[in-house]
Amino acid sequence: MKNLGKIIIFLIFAANLFAGVTASVDQSVITPGNIVNFSLQVSDTGFEKPDIDTLCGVNILGRSSQTSISGINGKFTKTQTLVYRFSPEKSCTIDPIEIKTDSGVVKTKPIKIDVRPLSADAKAKFSLMYKSDRKEVYAGEPFKVILTSRIRRDMKIIDSKFEPSDMNGFWIKKQQQTDGTYEGDYLQTKVIYILAAQRDGNLTIRPAKMSLAQRGPRDDFWGDMMPRIKWSRYISNRLHVKVKPLPNGIDIVGHDITMDISIDKTKANRNEPVNATVKLTGVANFEDIGSIKPFIPDVSVFEDDAKIEHFIKNGAYSGEYSKKIAFVGDGNFTIPAIQIRYLDTKTNSVKTLKTQPVHIEIAGGAAKKSEEPLKVERSSIEEKAVGVKGAPNISYIYIAFSALAGFVLGILLMLLKPLFRAKKRTVHISSKDTKAILSKLIEFKEDPEVKEMIDILEKKLYSGEDVQIDKNKLKELRKRYGF
Repeated sequence: MKNLGKIIIFLIFAANLFAGVTASVDQSVITPGNIVNFSLQVSDTGFEKPDIDTLCGVNILGRSSQTSISGINGKFTKTQTLVYRFSPEKSCTIDPIEIKTDSGVVKTKPIKIDVRPLSADAKAKFSLMYKSDRKEVYAGEPFKVILTSRIRRDMKIIDSKFEPSDMNGFWIKKQQQTDGTYEGDYLQTKVIYILAAQRDGNLTIRPAKMSLAQRGPRDDFWGDMMPRIKWSRYISNRLHVKVKPLPNGIDIVGHDITMDISIDKTKANRNEPVNATVKLTGVANFEDIGSIKPFIPDVSVFEDDAKIEHFIKNGAYSGEYSKKIAFVGDGNFTIPAIQIRYLDTKTNSVKTLKTQPVHIEIAGGAAKKSEEPLKVERSSIEEKAVGVKGAPNISYIYIAFSALAGFVLGILLMLLKPLFRAKKRTVHISSKDTKAILSKLIEFKEDPEVKEMIDILEKKLYSGEDVQIDKNKLKELRKRYGF
């Protein structure tokens, strides 16, 4: 008995090790999403681990190894087992693997894996299924996709891992998960996606995956039962979507779209901002609406970035678009109709939405009329020849001189105009009344320095930007123009 330990050690290290390589899988018939354990058992004095990153065209999910020694009739074998976990997406064959051992290069036999379609059996323990409300959509058109998971009550799940689809080629506008509800023996959970295709063509939503962990028994070395964790992996179906291109010149697509405009006032003082808000609601790709700022002669128009929100209520999707536009003028003006053209998916026709024109009255400022072209009519004047024959007629010389003098006088008046206007306006404005200061500065926007200050004040008032105002420069401009 004293030498028993030495005998065992000697038998272990002096064992007659024999070479052998075998390959096996724990299951060869699976449904999509299940995990296969591919094992390589190597019995030899030494070997070089193979470099395996993919099997059946998919990446390895994990790897492990273990070593065991067994003896039969005095012959002992040391076996090392390499295990590779992977999840084949379709039926395939694991190609032979070459392993370099001390006895030479050994090749494994090919192994076939049969991946069968998901069972439609309503009694399946777990299922993961995509379903769309549309088979054909336009590029940019919002549509709904629901991923439903159903798990049977008797599945004792201790952990789970969800792998969402990459949604390549689609924008996710909104995503919402519902609370689990029981339907008979199943707990059902839904994830609702609002998607929009980024381009036309045949696009595919790749499968989502779910791994579930359950506790199961395992025999230990002494034959007793020990708990262990077993992971099962499930995969959803693929979803194919046909995406049609939009008609030329149309960027907006959807249905049940409404458009409205609201004005904070229809009567204002000179150069007082009039704020308008344009709203659209419905199912559409509002993100693709560009600038809607109208052009109004002699009126400054400013627009903020649009605010867009997406909603899912009672399983239905709707969106909302909101944009603010400010108008500043010193005379009466009319905000023209703002229009949006879109493709209505319910009628498959192009429609136009328009707001109503809104007339704005400015206190003490009539609407500017378009100036009529100046008409110069020369009266019939009896011209008499004076001087030497062939000399220029005196009336033409007089007219040319008068035109030149008028041109020079006009330039002088334009240059001196700000000075005359500055002397005329002597109304004092508080330095804290930024809006009033801006209104006054707009009157002198011909001055480049004033124009620069107007841009800074507009960013602060209408865009909410954190800008620095040069108070000394502003004080100088106010002094220059007398307010």
